[in-house]
Amino acid sequence: MQQHNPIQIHVEDTNAEATMAKISAIKHKYFQDEFSEEFVKGTSKKDVLIHRGYWCRFNIFHRIVSTYISKQQKCNVISLGSGYDTLPYIMWQTYQNKEFTFVEVDLPVVVDRKIKKLKESNKLKTLLGEYIISQNKLSAKQENKNYLLFGEDLCNTEQLHQSLQSIDFTIPTLVYAECVLTYIKSDATNRLLDGLTKWFPHLTFLNYEMFNPSDQFGKMMVRNFEYRGCPLVGIDAFPSLQAHKERLNQWFNYVEIYDMKTLYQIATDPEERKRIEKLELMDEWEEWNIMQSHYLVSLANKDQTALIVNLKV
Repeated sequence: MQQHNPIQIHVEDTNAEATMAKISAIKHKYFQDEFSEEFVKGTSKKDVLIHRGYWCRFNIFHRIVSTYISKQQKCNVISLGSGYDTLPYIMWQTYQNKEFTFVEVDLPVVVDRKIKKLKESNKLKTLLGEYIISQNKLSAKQENKNYLLFGEDLCNTEQLHQSLQSIDFTIPTLVYAECVLTYIKSDATNRLLDGLTKWFPHLTFLNYEMFNPSDQFGKMMVRNFEYRGCPLVGIDAFPSLQAHKERLNQWFNYVEIYDMKTLYQIATDPEERKRIEKLELMDEWEEWNIMQSHYLVSLANKDQTALIVNLKV
């Protein structure tokens, strides 16, 4: 029987909680996603601050990934620390005539449970068609699309590289990490970035994580994650937007980076923003601005001339 350490269990619990918050936003018509409830059943209503935060986060990642696939003749999309992410299935359903490979990687305990959910879901089994499960790995192929889900520790860069050998490293590749790297020590993140930029000659990297740990809200945020058993071990090494940008500049020629407070305005469609602001009344604008000033999204590209996506609308 496979043993899981306490950190892995807490990360899995956080993943389920995040999915429940996402489902609450979906039920209140912030965005559409018919697949999330295949992984987590039932949820209580979350606060409007949570709803808007998830709307903005989902909106940005959906737009970037969707645009990237639509503009490429053939590409890879790799989700690091994927959790119960549903973007692969949304893209699989949306771009039926596009050729792409979608790869998801997370801790073995998370992937074990995700595979179990996939096996139990008639909707997802119908969408993916025939698939193969071997130990901690699921692979599906349908016409010109491939889907690969496997369990791996992102700190083990050599093993991650070995597990990716079935994909084409030479084609354009978008790698994204959504609320993942802050849980990893900075030296391991640096090894991961170094590996990715060496393996993929045409690489775009999209990242969402917490930062700004030193002010009052930041200190509280760090304590909360420690209390929940998911310490933000990578946050102190890169506490500011500038520090994150300088890190990425070591490997990438083009870097965009903003906090979520800014991205709410510049990375979302104004008409769609007006629509969601009418869904629920929000009086806590000061709290919203403080909270969103502690999360960032960065977008980096090895070759600026090949840039086909950006954060600004």
